[in-house]
Amino acid sequence: MERRLMAGTPYRKLLTAPRPVAEGVKVRLEARGIPVVLETPFSDLPEAALGTYMGDVNLWVPEALLGEAEALLEEGIP
Repeated sequence: MERRLMAGTPYRKLLTAPRPVAEGVKVRLEARGIPVVLETPFSDLPEAALGTYMGDVNLWVPEALLGEAEALLEEGIP
């Protein structure tokens, strides 16, 4: 599983999914208090802010919350 530091915090890649699916998961995880970073292949371009890319994106969560995020995915994140 991929790991990277973001602002000094270790993050793990939770999943790679089409943008609309990843956005839905992001909203639900954040509603449960889990910070999420959504990464497109175009992170350095204006598209990152506009959200026009609908292909696969990576969804990252803090390593300390990975287990909780995975459990919520398995439950279907109500």
